[in-house]
Amino acid sequence: MTANRIEKRMLDRVKDEFDRREGSVIYDATAPASVEFAELYILADVILKQAFATTADREFLILRAAEFNIYPEPATQGEFEAQFNMEVPIGSRFNYNEYNFVVIELIDDTEHKYKLKCEQYGRTPNATTGDITPIQGINGLTSAKILKNITPGEDEEDTEVFRKRYFDALKSKAYGGNGADYKEKVLAIPGVGGVKVYRCWNGGGTVKLVVLNSDYKPAADELIKEVENVIDPAPKGKGYGLAPIGHTVTIEKAEPVTVNYRIEVTMMSGHNVNEIQTLAENAIKQRLLIRAKEWCNQDEKDHVILRSSLVTALMVELPNVLDVGRITVNGAAVSKLELKDNQIPVLGTITLVAV
Repeated sequence: MTANRIEKRMLDRVKDEFDRREGSVIYDATAPASVEFAELYILADVILKQAFATTADREFLILRAAEFNIYPEPATQGEFEAQFNMEVPIGSRFNYNEYNFVVIELIDDTEHKYKLKCEQYGRTPNATTGDITPIQGINGLTSAKILKNITPGEDEEDTEVFRKRYFDALKSKAYGGNGADYKEKVLAIPGVGGVKVYRCWNGGGTVKLVVLNSDYKPAADELIKEVENVIDPAPKGKGYGLAPIGHTVTIEKAEPVTVNYRIEVTMMSGHNVNEIQTLAENAIKQRLLIRAKEWCNQDEKDHVILRSSLVTALMVELPNVLDVGRITVNGAAVSKLELKDNQIPVLGTITLVAV
């Protein structure tokens, strides 16, 4: 609704015996009001949009979800395992490029292994490995190295991901240790990106949870232990964690299956397969990541299927590729590779052969 249209409607209601021309008293009185009314129409549209979770912006979506005790997941700090040549004080700080780390816990005093927490939040530092330098000098320290990421850091939950989780929570009935309840509780643990719930997998009262980390890779042993302590710590089945009394919960990591491809490729004249090696690896790696994310939403008996035809479709989209020939997966020429229900694919090698 525009200001001109509103003003015309107001002037149309004035009797013909009164002057309604521009510059008249009536015209000058309705003109400023019509602008304000137009802004009210705009504001009403905004209010209507923000009133519904489907269209609300992040700020108002958070307010709507808070009515059901649902909040966006905050950014978290990653935890890492590091090894030193000597004992180092808890609280010591170290640097790796733009990231800083602080020692928070002793893991192994004989091998001088410690748990470090990154001071920066989010996913970006998760791939950090290698030598680190002390921010303040430590006498006798000659070696300091990050060995691996234990608990991945996470970015603040994306608005659309949060919106989907909000609607999923409303549709599901998470209550008293059912499958939806376990999923909700496990996914709320920092570092967990996906979980599959197996009900009564070893008889009545038994539950198995297979976990991925927030990078959609098999969880580290330390993360598995943390989930176990939260859900069902020893003694099992006694209700000391979030699991109900009588539920014996087993926590496992998803089993990674390395997938190696050998792909015959016909290139355009004057081009060779080396030009597309990195592009092919990135494309297939992203596709396997999508499969890992899909695994998180599957039922306990469902499994991941990798079809060779999908690899063909990805390859022919790469620049200067004319055709794709025979594809072998882990040495076998198969149309598809079916994994078990507790397995996720991990890219191994991609060998491109010019034909």
